[in-house]
Amino acid sequence: MKKNILILSILASALSFTSCSDDDIDQRPYDKIEISDYYKTESDFTTALNGVYQGFVQVGYYYGPSNASDIISIGDIMADNLVLNQQGRGAAQRAHTWSYNSNSVPTDIYSTSYNIISRANLVLANVDNLQDGDFKNNIIAQAKAVRALAHFEVARTYAQIPTQATDASTTVGIAYADKYDPKAELKRDATIEETYTKIIADLEAAIPYLENSANKKAVINQFSAKALLGKVYLYKGDYKKVIEYTQPVVDAVAPAYRNEIADLWTSNNSEGVLFEIPFLNNDDPTIGTSFSQGSTNEDIIIEYSVDKAFYNLYDASTEPERVKAYFKIFTPDNDKNQATIAVNKYINGKVKLGLNNGRYLRVEEAILNLAEAQYLSGDQGSALTTLNRLRDARYSSYKGAETGIAIFDAIQTERRKELAFENGDRWFTLKRLQGVSGISSDYKQGIQRSGNGYLANGSGIPSSVQALKPDAREWQLPIPQGVLNKNKNMTQTPGY
Repeated sequence: MKKNILILSILASALSFTSCSDDDIDQRPYDKIEISDYYKTESDFTTALNGVYQGFVQVGYYYGPSNASDIISIGDIMADNLVLNQQGRGAAQRAHTWSYNSNSVPTDIYSTSYNIISRANLVLANVDNLQDGDFKNNIIAQAKAVRALAHFEVARTYAQIPTQATDASTTVGIAYADKYDPKAELKRDATIEETYTKIIADLEAAIPYLENSANKKAVINQFSAKALLGKVYLYKGDYKKVIEYTQPVVDAVAPAYRNEIADLWTSNNSEGVLFEIPFLNNDDPTIGTSFSQGSTNEDIIIEYSVDKAFYNLYDASTEPERVKAYFKIFTPDNDKNQATIAVNKYINGKVKLGLNNGRYLRVEEAILNLAEAQYLSGDQGSALTTLNRLRDARYSSYKGAETGIAIFDAIQTERRKELAFENGDRWFTLKRLQGVSGISSDYKQGIQRSGNGYLANGSGIPSSVQALKPDAREWQLPIPQGVLNKNKNMTQTPGY
């Protein structure tokens, strides 16, 4: 019998999802699987599931070789924590100025997400070859959880977030691929409410069968799945459900303490991490190079400098560990030795510069999600207590004791500080809070950058575009034109 060989890295093309870009050449297949006589043993399924997780090594998630398309950088580049450095290469300027279109989309997360989804669905399509039992149930659960995660990333990037506006739930969602079909040309015909319902269903079905251990961080376990589900519910605006799923995680997993932060951001420990993609070898993707390359004044090339206004939110006297781990002031040779603030989170990898684990979800984010949900549910006391759980781990001292709306503002300030330069949290926070009721109108203004220049004292040339209105189409990215060309059933994001 002739053996058919399937290279999973090109499955997305068969599904009419893959976009055409130079970076596609850099996507490496995780494995070549011989379909004949495959998917028979537990070892086969373990290997295939490893391939699902290897999907996160592709462009759009934790690999961004040239165009700042990785999940680490793109959200911060589009938000208000950074200023374009005039001495850089000009990478990702379309993202920073919100001047993208279907022929120049600032991230490859669309095609990469559906590639991951295809891998997960192929596992699920063959899973009945396994005997019923715990192993089979866990394989199903992990595949569904990863499938949900990838759909969630597409949904929050290319569609409105349910809390973004009063009518957001009825706006167009995304194509939800819930079975393996290489000939499928899926339609984007569901509402975003229906999309979130399917994401939630996958996660809720998976949780009981995932491993009940927070120590297995390289795969999705019950703790990371519950935290992810709580995050999805936060985006949906169901705050009671956020509390239901997130509270047990926060109760069980401690955040990294301030004396552990330096080692956390060199991947010498994984304290507080719930789910990560481990990078250990010299040829693994390096992270953070879209912010800068190099580590000394002589060789540093800074693409995006930290805005002085944002940097000033930190207090070096009460949180020196976090300041040192997150930022470094350089006086680059290529800019007349003028001081500028660089993102330091990823510069010093454990093995080499930039080689850090891809941290998708940390308990610190779960704490902030829980505190926000408690506040918006009317339980201000619990919200402050939860927030202090993180602040106790970050500061030698802090005033605290906020009341009323000041509690919510403190949660958002801490969120901006703690999750800076991670998975685009600032961009999506500014996006999702626009339609939330009972909070300050400041959260409904879109983006207004400070106007500072790229140098450490705020001088120098500022970014050329400073404001993005809350109703701008650019909050939802366009579907890549290559996808539209290959799948005639696919429709463009409204407004493009």
